[in-house]
Amino acid sequence: MKPKGIRLKGDSQMSKKVKEPSTPESRAEKLANKQMLRKTFTSTFFKAFAVCLATLLVFSVIYIAFVNPSKMRLTTVNPNDSAAQGAVVQNNNSNTSSGDTSSEGGDAAASETPVVTELSESSSQADILAYFNTAINKVKPNAKQITLNSEVNSPAGGISGNLPGTLTSMADSLIEQNMGPKDLSSLDPGMVNATTTEQKNAMFPVENESWSSKLTADDISSAAYTEADGKYTITIMVKEDAPSTDTAHGSGHNGKVFSVIMPSIVTDNAGPAASLIKDVKTGHKDGKIVVTVDKETGNVETATYYFVWTLSLKALGMEVSIPFGLEKNFTISW
Repeated sequence: MKPKGIRLKGDSQMSKKVKEPSTPESRAEKLANKQMLRKTFTSTFFKAFAVCLATLLVFSVIYIAFVNPSKMRLTTVNPNDSAAQGAVVQNNNSNTSSGDTSSEGGDAAASETPVVTELSESSSQADILAYFNTAINKVKPNAKQITLNSEVNSPAGGISGNLPGTLTSMADSLIEQNMGPKDLSSLDPGMVNATTTEQKNAMFPVENESWSSKLTADDISSAAYTEADGKYTITIMVKEDAPSTDTAHGSGHNGKVFSVIMPSIVTDNAGPAASLIKDVKTGHKDGKIVVTVDKETGNVETATYYFVWTLSLKALGMEVSIPFGLEKNFTISW
């Protein structure tokens, strides 16, 4: 038995861990192993991080594409205001935006443009468009109620860009899940049955404006009509607008008659992905409006709007372009 406080010879040597002698070769091997581990971790981490961000991006893009319009900020104009009424009347007659004084004698030119009150076999496309503008611009200020009967999202082509295949498949799946009719019960009641000035301006194209059409002959590819049972059925086809960062109401071709999707709507509703998204562009094509108009009163009774809109953006070194079809059908009561 060893007395307390007494250390026998050899105890310290036994308690010490035997170390291998350090040589230049061993030190080099350890350094190489550390560098390999660091490289492996960095590569794996950043790949995983990039996938997470890309996944977030895809989810955000899908959310943006189908954002609930009732949550958007409404910027309406009261058409009872004299200035707003002037804008609508001027548009009905001349297809020009209100306050346009860029050309001398503009008011005189507007007054010389005839108002088309009836269509016939001799009516030109310009006549049909003028009649359409007059009829559709009466809806917001004068209709008693506008009812949204349906809103349908549809596939309009696949995703293009340089997304990894797995993310493309995931995005396609998410898009497919959001296709079909929208649940109108999820919208604010005023966005389904609009009766007040604010509600009608907010929900009927062009949304959040006091007017419905500023189309000119240069904006359309065709205008046609049929007549039956005292009603006109008018079909307007609108020219394409390529994806742009400047998409806005009242500009381009589609912005003069459709509730176009503006880049600001995308960035404002991007959520966590907002800081990742750059160079956001939206474009519109295949625009088609079909309305039925009571021949006796000139009142629009039904209206169906359809277009394909394309969302293009850059993020995380990737470029994404996704097209969506959107159709809305309305009934107007007087």
